[in-house]
Amino acid sequence: MGKEKPKISLLLSGGGARAAYQVGVLKAISEWYPRNHHSPFVIYSGTSAGAINATAIACYASCFRLGVKKLEWIWARLHSRRVFRSSGWGITQHLSHQLLARLRAEHHPRPPFGLLDNRPLRLLLNQVNNYGRLEQQILAGNLHGISITASSYKSGKTVSFFQGQQSITPWTYSKSKGRRSLITTEHLLASSAIPFVFPASRIGQAYYGDGSIHQLTPLRPSMKMGADKILIIDLINQRLRPQDPTQAPGVGMLTGHLMDTIFSDTMAAELEHLEYTNTLLSKLPDDERRKMAVKSVDTLHLYPSQSFEPLAQAFYHHMPLAARSLMRLLGISPKDDAALTSYILFEPNYIHALINLGYLDAQERESELRSFLE
Repeated sequence: MGKEKPKISLLLSGGGARAAYQVGVLKAISEWYPRNHHSPFVIYSGTSAGAINATAIACYASCFRLGVKKLEWIWARLHSRRVFRSSGWGITQHLSHQLLARLRAEHHPRPPFGLLDNRPLRLLLNQVNNYGRLEQQILAGNLHGISITASSYKSGKTVSFFQGQQSITPWTYSKSKGRRSLITTEHLLASSAIPFVFPASRIGQAYYGDGSIHQLTPLRPSMKMGADKILIIDLINQRLRPQDPTQAPGVGMLTGHLMDTIFSDTMAAELEHLEYTNTLLSKLPDDERRKMAVKSVDTLHLYPSQSFEPLAQAFYHHMPLAARSLMRLLGISPKDDAALTSYILFEPNYIHALINLGYLDAQERESELRSFLE
């Protein structure tokens, strides 16, 4: 009897508009397979904007190139107005509603706070995603599992909502848990609700926000769903030029620094821990490894070769005037605070540049990627 084919997981981290980079990487990988070839990934794990990409691809697990083409089509036609209400009237109306809601009596329910109204994103996700296809792909055996991670504001825990084969069991740890669920738009909105920028989303009786907030173990969902290999497409911001140490940090710089920390630091720490675990397991006899019920998991960490900030600075003026004015009122400068801008610049030219960057980076590492996926 032949050796069982390893389960490869695709892990997509968060980063708002930066997630267009992941589309370019997937586009390059898809071109290495025939048009009707199934996806090389049977497990998908996504957080924040990466959750949106993971769901879109998983819906087409039986035809990888078709799924990537659809995802690229969505991103290539994206505008700020399709993600949040970006007109002057829309932003003013939303902020006025937020203010008035907080002036009402305590017994009136208050909406979750967010500077921007992301109802257009809800409409877009409902239009482009056929969530019923996920269960079809699972039943056909093309998809082993998909996990969408969000942060619970009620418990302070990371919750990974997963849908997949019955062999996947829920998990509970001190700061994270896995809960079986049918993936919907609400899960994607919750996972991508960047704090202060987009309002939290309600699932059941609790509100959830961006999955990266409390996510100390980003590899755990993939591993709990049985992954033998994990391809990670990270959105680390490569700072090519150091900040001026004499410059006092403003609102934008502090927020951008905080968001970079939330979205990136835990991944590096867990990869170091996994490498240490794999080294220990390699030194144990086979019998001992089987007794421990722990297996070695291979990873390939792919991240941008360039900084997002120069691109964000170059295309900042494409952002709607009302959104730019709001940022100015908050003391955010497009020149000095491009790290923050790079998360919310949902404009075609910037997105095309990120897709192209991801495509070229994947081509540069083609040999390494092909070897890993085979």
